Amino acid sequence: MAQQKPNSRMKRVKTMLEMAAGVYADRKLDLGVALDVSIRSTDEEDNIFPPLRFGVHGEFLGGMKTPIEVGKRRVDVSQVNPSVIATMCYRGKGYYKEALPLRALASFPSWDRIAFVVSAELGVRSVRDIVKNRIPLRVSTRTAGIDNSTHYAISTIMSLYGLTFRKITRWGGEVDECAHPSSPKRIESIKARRVDAVFDEGLSTKWLEAALENGYQVLHLDEDVIRGMEALGFKRAVIPRRRFPGLKEDVRTVDFIGWPVITHKWLSKDMAYSLCESIYRRRSDIPVDAHRLNIREVCRDTDAGPLGIPLHPGARSFYQDKGFL
Repeated sequence: MAQQKPNSRMKRVKTMLEMAAGVYADRKLDLGVALDVSIRSTDEEDNIFPPLRFGVHGEFLGGMKTPIEVGKRRVDVSQVNPSVIATMCYRGKGYYKEALPLRALASFPSWDRIAFVVSAELGVRSVRDIVKNRIPLRVSTRTAGIDNSTHYAISTIMSLYGLTFRKITRWGGEVDECAHPSSPKRIESIKARRVDAVFDEGLSTKWLEAALENGYQVLHLDEDVIRGMEALGFKRAVIPRRRFPGLKEDVRTVDFIGWPVITHKWLSKDMAYSLCESIYRRRSDIPVDAHRLNIREVCRDTDAGPLGIPLHPGARSFYQDKGFL
């Protein structure tokens, strides 16, 4: 790729990006989670430089909407969680009404599962028992909104059982929404037994351990429900007893894994190559759930970080050139 000598404006852009990266590393708890960066040519440059637009978890780039924004080319690069929402969009399944030409640059590992947890005192063995007996649950779950990927997954599973949060409240129950799985309010509610159930993911944030230590149990998802989720792109999985000793056995469920970095098929091969090269160079600075970012794993399907969609040709070229594929 031909190297161009940077002019003064390019130097200023680079300065701002380095400053932004540095200050966010130090002040992320103060600055929040919305990122919208656009690098593009100006009119005076006659559009000789292709635009490159990044977006992550802003008002229009959070959860289920993100693959649409990328697939429609309103954003060039973003990251989603879990991997399955990119897969659904690529296939045109579930939430997505049309298949969009997404491509992957990498997929970072993030192990997780969906868990339906209830108080053992209820004596239920399946979500079907809740529906059959119209149990007025006091349930803790994630913030409502179909654009929230966790809420979408939980609500979709419930719908396969013929259950909704509205029905629970109509039966006299309560829905306590939490912005994060590790919400202190949730942990306190579990320990004080102020909730009968928790429907969520984020199992590594300790809420499940708290529930298991305070008289709650995890329900198996029924086989027909798992098949229904598989039809959308979710993968069957278990919550393993070896990881959560409070379980009596492995529990059948579906996964909620992966943080793929996605783009669209129109991104140039050279730009995709450069983006993957940037991931490689900065691999020590990129935060992941694992101890370190393993580049040999981010370019292929793994148990904790499936791609779910095809690699961009430029990404594939980079990983092949480096010997990772």
